[in-house]
Amino acid sequence: MDFAWIVNDPVLAGSLAAVVVLVLFVFMRMKRSQARAFEHARQQNRKLDKELQKANKQLLEVRSVVVGLGQRVSEQQDIIQHLNERITELEQEDSDGRLYSRASKMVQLGADINELIEECELPKAEAELMMSLQKKIAGKEKVPPMESNPERQRALARQRRAR
Repeated sequence: MDFAWIVNDPVLAGSLAAVVVLVLFVFMRMKRSQARAFEHARQQNRKLDKELQKANKQLLEVRSVVVGLGQRVSEQQDIIQHLNERITELEQEDSDGRLYSRASKMVQLGADINELIEECELPKAEAELMMSLQKKIAGKEKVPPMESNPERQRALARQRRAR
């Protein structure tokens, strides 16, 4: 092919040169734009890496806190289990207290010693003591007054020893 006609026509040669310069200019701008986009993407990537590292550190901290809380929960469960066992023991021990409460109620309602012995399974001495205490509480039996004078108490103690 012969390209001499292009060189001989100055308008066509100028236009062609302008088109080539324009294409080079567009190419250079696109290359610069791509370089800026690449740099922006690289900075964004660094920023995201830093955020990822920060999130990983926070995750490790949360994991350690969760492990600590798990241990505390386990300790609290052990304590609760121990307390439940202790409550069960105390409830079983308190069954005697319930018997005495029942015996006291029976005495207040007029039960005699034999009923206390049979119903509450109390020994005779405890049944008699329960009857005596309830009578004193009810005011049917006099309670000896307590001496608050120490000299009087010593004198009474000496009299008892002398007998």
